[in-house]
Amino acid sequence: MLRTDKSYFVLLAGLLGAIGILDTAILNPTVAAYAKALGADEVLASLTAGMYSIVAIPASLAMGLMIDVIGRKRALVMGLGLTALWIYGYSIATTPFHLLGFRVAHAISGSLVFPATIAMVVDTTKVRVGRGIGTYWTVVGVALAIGSFIPAAMVPTLGFRPVFLLVVGISLVGMIVAVALPETAKERFRPRASLGIVASSMRWLSVAYLSYFSLYFAFGVIVGSLSIALVLLGFSEEVASAAVGIYIGLAITISLPLFYGVGRMLHRVGTVKVLGLGLGLTALSQLVLMISLLPPYAYVSAGLLGVAIAFVFVASTSLAAMPKARGASVGLHQTANITGVAVGAPVSGLLLKYLGLLAPFVAAMAVQAIVLTIVVFSSQVMRSADEKGLRPQQETRRTAAEE
Repeated sequence: MLRTDKSYFVLLAGLLGAIGILDTAILNPTVAAYAKALGADEVLASLTAGMYSIVAIPASLAMGLMIDVIGRKRALVMGLGLTALWIYGYSIATTPFHLLGFRVAHAISGSLVFPATIAMVVDTTKVRVGRGIGTYWTVVGVALAIGSFIPAAMVPTLGFRPVFLLVVGISLVGMIVAVALPETAKERFRPRASLGIVASSMRWLSVAYLSYFSLYFAFGVIVGSLSIALVLLGFSEEVASAAVGIYIGLAITISLPLFYGVGRMLHRVGTVKVLGLGLGLTALSQLVLMISLLPPYAYVSAGLLGVAIAFVFVASTSLAAMPKARGASVGLHQTANITGVAVGAPVSGLLLKYLGLLAPFVAAMAVQAIVLTIVVFSSQVMRSADEKGLRPQQETRRTAAEE
């Protein structure tokens, strides 16, 4: 059994979280085309690709509640093991409806992994919550960056099924590692108790959820409208698609070396300032796109969004993981990012069609401004949350050092 007081424990938890997200990073670009190859029409292929997010929104809360009941370790073993089974189902599917069913099951099992690993990190990094979360997101971010390139490298030469089997193998390795981890939850909570704990902390948890939602709303605008806007400006679909890929890849790459530093910064300056900076930079990234969608402006916008990712991810995740019922709280936090993209992408498309090229980016900037205003007006509540969750740990360590 591995020990939680070792420095590698957070890295292992981050690795399992990465595995839980890596499968979607690898599979999302391939699912629509694979469904088409199985005989789906365009509508069914798109529905199959989007079904994971559709199901994951309610499943994230339900699975978060389950984590508080059964504990982190069991949730990880179940989530990774079942994910391996369902993705194996992808590889043997013979009709698009088989694939759709496995996609639904995958969304449910996959919703166990991220909340469980976040809860495990916070359970065991009591003094350095921000640093632990920063380390976690660094590991997950690297895995996402790597995973994004795997389908492009493997599918053209090997086909779809070897990619699915690779993900099955990675998930099974993660399940074996999870078996060796200790259970970190000191208490178990039934769903009613979990929801009660979350509700009692909602004054400041809502700020974490809204901040995460607003960042992913901006991502939804990028995914849903940037390529279309570039096509309207005269670029080919291929060039426009590549430009969006470069934009997102650049933003993620820039965020990677910043997570740990932002985690340390969180303890020094407080959550309000870190979230405020993140939301302000997100708004600024959309303002730059309003000036021009072309390089070098697009690269500057991607860079600003990359820095914002580090600030918002670390601060909002640290807040979301503070209540004792961390499974339910982090499950709700996970729904915020999925909902942000699910709302941002179609809304931006409607704005682009009816109000013009700048409208989606104005909307994204407006959402950041609204949430930033809420953060500022909630500063007293946020300081109280810091004192309850972050600052006492520093005081405990300082007192121990003085003694």
